[in-house]
Amino acid sequence: MHQKKRRIFGVITASAADIEQREVLNGIIRKAQEYQIDIAVISNIYNTCEPEPVVSAENGIYELILSEEIDGFILLSESIINPDLQKKILDYIRMQKHVPIVIIGTPLPHFVLPQFYFINTSDEADLQDITSHLTEQHGFTEIHILTGNKNNLASVKRVEGYRNALEAHGIPYREENVFYGNFWMNSGQEQARKYISGEREFPQALICCNDYMAYGFLDECIMQDIPIPEKTAVIGYEYIRERRYHSPLLTTYQRNRRALGKEAVRLLKEKLETGTYGEFVPPKGRLIAGDTCGCGADSQDIKQEIRDMQTKSKYDFLHLFSQLEQHLTKCRTIEEFAGKCREFRFMIRDADKLFLCLYEDWYEEKPSSEKMVCYNLLSDEVPVLYHKQKFSRIFRGAPAPYYFCPLFFDQCELGYIILSFDHPDTFDHIFRNWMKSIANSLEFLCMKNDIRYLTQCQNLSEQRDTLTGMYNEKGMRNVYKSADKNQLFMTALRIPEKNASGMKEADRVSAVLDCAEAVRQFCGNPEDVCGKVSENLFLCLVHSPHDAGFLEQHLSAVLYQHGVYMKEYGVDSFVCCAVPCHMRSYAECHAECIERLEEKCRIFSEQQKHPHYKELHKIRNQIWQNPENTFNSEEVYALYNGSKGYFRQIYRQCYGITLHDDCTSARVARARYLLTVSVLSISEIARRCGYADSKYFMRQFQQETGFTAVQYRNMMR
Repeated sequence: MHQKKRRIFGVITASAADIEQREVLNGIIRKAQEYQIDIAVISNIYNTCEPEPVVSAENGIYELILSEEIDGFILLSESIINPDLQKKILDYIRMQKHVPIVIIGTPLPHFVLPQFYFINTSDEADLQDITSHLTEQHGFTEIHILTGNKNNLASVKRVEGYRNALEAHGIPYREENVFYGNFWMNSGQEQARKYISGEREFPQALICCNDYMAYGFLDECIMQDIPIPEKTAVIGYEYIRERRYHSPLLTTYQRNRRALGKEAVRLLKEKLETGTYGEFVPPKGRLIAGDTCGCGADSQDIKQEIRDMQTKSKYDFLHLFSQLEQHLTKCRTIEEFAGKCREFRFMIRDADKLFLCLYEDWYEEKPSSEKMVCYNLLSDEVPVLYHKQKFSRIFRGAPAPYYFCPLFFDQCELGYIILSFDHPDTFDHIFRNWMKSIANSLEFLCMKNDIRYLTQCQNLSEQRDTLTGMYNEKGMRNVYKSADKNQLFMTALRIPEKNASGMKEADRVSAVLDCAEAVRQFCGNPEDVCGKVSENLFLCLVHSPHDAGFLEQHLSAVLYQHGVYMKEYGVDSFVCCAVPCHMRSYAECHAECIERLEEKCRIFSEQQKHPHYKELHKIRNQIWQNPENTFNSEEVYALYNGSKGYFRQIYRQCYGITLHDDCTSARVARARYLLTVSVLSISEIARRCGYADSKYFMRQFQQETGFTAVQYRNMMR
């Protein structure tokens, strides 16, 4: 079985390309690499404010929170602004209550759980620094503040910091100098109009409690020819890296989000190792000087902003004029699709690893598989099959950040993209365009191919059986190449040849499809794989700590309960076997399976030579299809037109087992099935198998299988 290499910390955020999240992630990644920890960033890419049903496909990515591979979580709570998404994330976190979680941000109403450990920068301290700068460096005493909604906790704290600084410098605090907005540009525009219209006099300085409101203020002033900072000085807050698009160059304040990210990783590590979170001190930020207060911009800040703008401009150009989407729409198979993505990998900035991870049945209208097929989009490798929640199988090399971005079309989840860097970095907003090109082209690939089965979308016409949708011989060979061989068994099931019984074609198809469903139920582990490799042979690659005999008995038990198949073919119609794979080739395992199946078929052939076989076969079908009735011996004996003693004698001669033991085996087989596929209580399962006494059932089940009913249920889930 696959084992992860090291600890994994999950980061839950939204729209990870936003500058606030990128700063926090930079700190998280740096500290995680220092501690040799992998980071799994779980984020949508649009973060729309639409209600949950509209964005459910995109927000399906948050189901990864349920992964048992994650050792601790960091939640960037202020990025999750959609109430429906907040509720969904809380529901998932409740199911992971044993996993420690650090929250970066201010507690939000209805987005709090008892196990949350909150950390944040200090809004009061930051605003106190800003206000002190205006009083100490510029000598201002008449300072106004524009903050967010009055009911917003962050808004209130920022006003408190402003008030504390004024009072510390002997300047009276006046409530009429505090203005409330919505943290968006229109609030700044409206504030500017109040001053320009004469409703309020311009102050010496205005503090805007985020950059967006400051930009709105500056834009309105420049349109009305109001000189800044001559008329009034302006300072923003947050440093969202967009000040080159406004004039004059904004003086702002950068919260120390990188330090927050580092602290979150440190605290999680301490919690895991000591059982308690360590001491936390809110990190101080820094002033980013600009022209709106008269300080003048720092040249190093300007150089970095120019470099960022040049990089953005370069990739904007690449995406605007790229022919990627046109090339992708020409693809006929998923392998060709992945190859074309590799040709255009230069469109993804600095990516060290890039994987296209699709649900195994992504081409269906509503994919239901938990298995993923992963294609490397940077190098040509054999695709990897793994369970959605066991994503560490994709992780490789040194500790790194892995970004899980939802891949969807309309309301249909297709899978996700995994993006990774070998240095502290994140994807940017232009990455959305690439994601849209991939999703749109995958949908086009579906439409171009067989509408009924859609099998060719993954070159499935070559690797899938067209009747069942399972892997065919070629598909099973390819899967076997990349399969984890540890505790892997090849399990084979042979049913009668196509025309062996002379039944109608429609009945045969129904029976085969029912048999296929039984095989899928047998492959209960998401990492297990099944295929129909010929007209009458099914193969499974099953990971199990048990021996071959256990698997053979369980597969038989499952198929016995499938009424459509049993009605058409009967209880003695199939043989199955299981062989350990170890490090052997597919051909070697396949050959051993065939040899063992042939031997079992020879035994069946000998049974069928018994002079009473046809009559006994009919009775045995009755026993195995209605095992609950076999406690009444008289009803069983009534099925045979002869003496009871002779019936018992010929039954044992034909099948090599007593009638009583065979009846018990039939009941236990049904119990195996119900314990595996249902949530029925043990007593209810006993009743359905014909037992009036559940304690007697449990004793007999353990005698037959070697496990208690509870043990059997737990190890098969």
